[in-house]
Amino acid sequence: MMDTYRPKPMAPHLARIRLYPIKSLGPVDLDRVRVREGAGLDGDRQYALFDPRGRVLNTKRLRSAILAIHASYSDGGRRVELRAGERRISCDIAASVDRLGHFFGEVLGEEVVVGEDPQTGFFDDLEATGPTVLGSGSIATVAHWFGLGRNEVRRRFRANLEIAGIEPFEEDLLFGRPGEPREFRIGDVGFLGTNPCSRCIVPRLDSSGREQAATFTPARFARLRERHSRADSELASYGHFFRLSVNTLLMPNQGGRILSVGDRLLRP
Repeated sequence: MMDTYRPKPMAPHLARIRLYPIKSLGPVDLDRVRVREGAGLDGDRQYALFDPRGRVLNTKRLRSAILAIHASYSDGGRRVELRAGERRISCDIAASVDRLGHFFGEVLGEEVVVGEDPQTGFFDDLEATGPTVLGSGSIATVAHWFGLGRNEVRRRFRANLEIAGIEPFEEDLLFGRPGEPREFRIGDVGFLGTNPCSRCIVPRLDSSGREQAATFTPARFARLRERHSRADSELASYGHFFRLSVNTLLMPNQGGRILSVGDRLLRP
């Protein structure tokens, strides 16, 4: 009798690189990306929207109004096409910040300034300025919990680096207890996994700008996350379970190195 064929388990590897050139807007997928000299990935959250007083205009503040602005990118994320109803604009981002500010102002009904930070980008967690990491298995599991497509889960949780070849929530082993980060590598780039990312209102909102799906609530997500948490992770040390993806810091002297789809995940 012939043996049953069993495919070889996939080695843990980088399956997707996703950047958000304009904070709170849609993503661009790349095959490779350069690590910044300052922090994070080259081009990620390089631009953000502000009101005239310098207060950030993000999804937590604008909710479905900003999610209804659809972005598509070309030239590695340097050019953008924005659509909001009948309004459209297509331009080089760096050369058109004033035009973009006017476009956003017309759509959102208030004065908007487009700010730029090419060195570190605009991050919510100023103590963890590396890219966020999430496993493909976790994305599939959350999609199953709430009857969502996997791409919708990706858009709601907005991770930069997606790892395939690991079990659901196995990325939780990339961080330790609070104040005890863990080292790991993806290809030639060294990281410190600092903590599980605490989520805000964004995952409750449909990424197309529609209102919250009735099945998705932080309380239900937290109950399921706790029920399915790994016994060998430190997730329970962080106070609540409305968390998904791993916040990171880059190890020293990583600037200029390249991350590529297919790079292996390596842990001590």
